[in-house]
Amino acid sequence: MLKYLTSRFYKWTERKINVSIKPLLPLERLGTTYGGWIIPEGMLNPASTVYLVGAGEDVSFDAAVAGKYGCAVQIVDPTPRAVAHVQQLQNSIRAGADMPLSNTPSGKYPSYPPKTADLLHMHPIGLWSETTTLRFFKPENEAHISHSLVNLQKTEQFIEVPVCRLSELMHAQGHTHIDLLKIDIEGAEYTVLQTVLEDKIPVNVLCIEYDESHANHLDGGYIGRIEASLQSLVQAGFRVVAREPNCHNYTLVHERLL
Repeated sequence: MLKYLTSRFYKWTERKINVSIKPLLPLERLGTTYGGWIIPEGMLNPASTVYLVGAGEDVSFDAAVAGKYGCAVQIVDPTPRAVAHVQQLQNSIRAGADMPLSNTPSGKYPSYPPKTADLLHMHPIGLWSETTTLRFFKPENEAHISHSLVNLQKTEQFIEVPVCRLSELMHAQGHTHIDLLKIDIEGAEYTVLQTVLEDKIPVNVLCIEYDESHANHLDGGYIGRIEASLQSLVQAGFRVVAREPNCHNYTLVHERLL
């Protein structure tokens, strides 16, 4: 009850994020209502470099990007269930079979071109500020999948996973820039975004979910953290072009593309 009342208090006192949102170019939304994201329309192509960090058990956005634009998609998530889910989807696409998916009217993934399966590349690793092994804390509800390196839900059970900087993973894959980077990693986004800026990784389009905007907060200063993170990205040349209604899912585009 205390946790519920605390969450309601945070929502009641929440102020508006002080960041300008301007749809400066045509946009599209790919993926399901739950797992989809807003991105600039037509900005990707088969040669694009795409990193989608945080998979869970809805990779409808990942598959939609690969299927529509024909580009390789690097999926980054150390959660065993997420790894198994992506492998199952790849097998289903290759077999031309239906794949179950909750939170959709049909209860299954849509059809994708057969080549989509080979464009999805799974990396069972977490992103952080160094190469090490960290505790990955399980969600409070065992039916859920979203683990957290910063223990966003303040649980006690965990698994241990390998982590590294994004720049290190890119170097291992032979990539020098990213055309589309999505980050949905349960509170670790602040640390990873800081490494993007520190390592001066050229990113064209950036999609971020600030997970503290939901029911779980590290403390009452979460709005300030979200605002400070966004402002640091704006200072680095990004412009916010979209925000999902009723949540802190943002799409940013670097000014060199505008």
